[in-house]
Amino acid sequence: MKKQLLTELESQSTWKLFGLSLVTFFVYAAHYIKRQTKVINANCESRDKISDGFIVFILLISYLSLALFIAYLFVDETHPIARVSNFVDRLSHLCYMVWGFKARNRMNTILSSEKKTKNWFHGLWTFLFSPLYFNFKVNKLIEEAEQVGAGDAEEAV
Repeated sequence: MKKQLLTELESQSTWKLFGLSLVTFFVYAAHYIKRQTKVINANCESRDKISDGFIVFILLISYLSLALFIAYLFVDETHPIARVSNFVDRLSHLCYMVWGFKARNRMNTILSSEKKTKNWFHGLWTFLFSPLYFNFKVNKLIEEAEQVGAGDAEEAV
């Protein structure tokens, strides 16, 4: 199950996610979150699933943040749009962080990870870089699983 889950979560390089997120003012990251949440929820018990309503809110707030950013470019810094844009940006980042911890907790449970093991999704990195850290960690776990698999194949020969 672990390898299948990680394969389903595999998406792209973290640099690609970061670049596309920057170019789209993190709307791409919101769609990444939506995709990853579907996979996580498919592997969770029903009581542990990440709410679809929360994911829809992340998508809406991300698009609103982009729209307000564009509007902000055409108004004075003292215009109310500047304050609203700032508030929505902070709310968007907060939602990404909350999702990061929700996804982290689910993944640690699904993978039966324990602290200080390679499978453990760390809180500090989740706080600082989610969803980028989530993508990085999934890619790292896949890479390690492939190395273990390659080692097993060499031993069989």
